[in-house]
Amino acid sequence: AVVSTQSTGENETGTEITIPKPYENKDSIQVKHWDEDSLASLEIRVNDTVERARRQERPTHFISIPVYSNAISENLGKFEDLVQEMIHPHHVQNPEKLHLTVSVLKLFSKNEIEAAISALNEFAPRIPYILCGRPLRGSLKNLEIMNDEPDSVRVLYSEVTLTDESDRLQQLADQCLEFLIEKGLVDEHTDTHNRKDVKLHCTLINTRWTGSGPQTFDATQILSDDWELTNFGDFVLEKMQLNSMQKEHKGKEGYESLLTLKLV
Repeated sequence: AVVSTQSTGENETGTEITIPKPYENKDSIQVKHWDEDSLASLEIRVNDTVERARRQERPTHFISIPVYSNAISENLGKFEDLVQEMIHPHHVQNPEKLHLTVSVLKLFSKNEIEAAISALNEFAPRIPYILCGRPLRGSLKNLEIMNDEPDSVRVLYSEVTLTDESDRLQQLADQCLEFLIEKGLVDEHTDTHNRKDVKLHCTLINTRWTGSGPQTFDATQILSDDWELTNFGDFVLEKMQLNSMQKEHKGKEGYESLLTLKLV
């Protein structure tokens, strides 16, 4: 499809286009043209093609706030034991990967990654003011689902509640996302993953995490008043990170982190 689009663009605009090979590690496309009109025509075509391609691609990076404590890790282990007959074990999140997602990003080049890092570093000085200079202490409790049918669930999550019952965490997430939108790193109109009012939640079960097992499960028993484990423990949110979805490692957070901003 790329070759076809390239050939069509060259024929219709009278230009010669050189697209770098993947192994060349280059971000730029070289264009030879004969006049300004042909270059302008090609620019419009290329921008349109790139934009359509970006909309179809999956996100490559995400901004997260890790949610971790020894108590939460221990209780998630107990939770996994309780649900082992209901779901595939790989559908339960690793406690070291528990996080709140602030935003997802589509960063396809070194320049775009550097732009995201630069923007977050620019945003960092605002964090102490948003948080009023106080740590984000809270607890992970209550169980909710993303859909309205408890007998056919893909995602089950727990809510985060700050001890002081303030909206500082929500303000941090919302203002960070709004800042990224202003910087042109997130398109709120075409990217359905991002909303200005960030839905902060900590996913515990997601049937999409592996191709094994059924794609939905019955959460009726888990959501009942008789379910014994709904409070997973207390936490202090210490940092916000830019992570790659494409690489994982065996460190505490489980993802390759490209940037870490301290929250305390």
